Amino acid sequence: MPKLLLKRNSEWANKMKVYELYLNGKKFTEIDHDEVLSFEIPEGKYRLVAKVDWCSSQPLDLEFKEGELRKIEITGFVFSKYLFPAAALTLILYMAIYFHFKINSLLLASILMFFFGYMIYFMSFGRGHYLRLIERP
Repeated sequence: MPKLLLKRNSEWANKMKVYELYLNGKKFTEIDHDEVLSFEIPEGKYRLVAKVDWCSSQPLDLEFKEGELRKIEITGFVFSKYLFPAAALTLILYMAIYFHFKINSLLLASILMFFFGYMIYFMSFGRGHYLRLIERP
């Protein structure tokens, strides 16, 4: 029987959230932070989608054949792993400069606006690309 291996990476963005996984439109399982799950799947064609709150991934079409192992990695949007810590550090730096030296840094403010705009895009218009399903060899 074919096997499906699901791995969720460790990320800042949704550390406290549980992802729901849907196979052919029906809720299949849930996967927690930094968890690996393994399932035996009957042969056939499937469509896998990951969801968290109102955001989701693009569908991943899979075809399982006898004795096959498919590895799927579930991760956040592009650069989400680095974006949240970078935004937090930039905000702390901005606040420290502003309150200590009384200087309003236009450069740091612009960087912060870029970071938050990028994140807001994936939580609104790009919500169908918030999560990614990546097949690994």
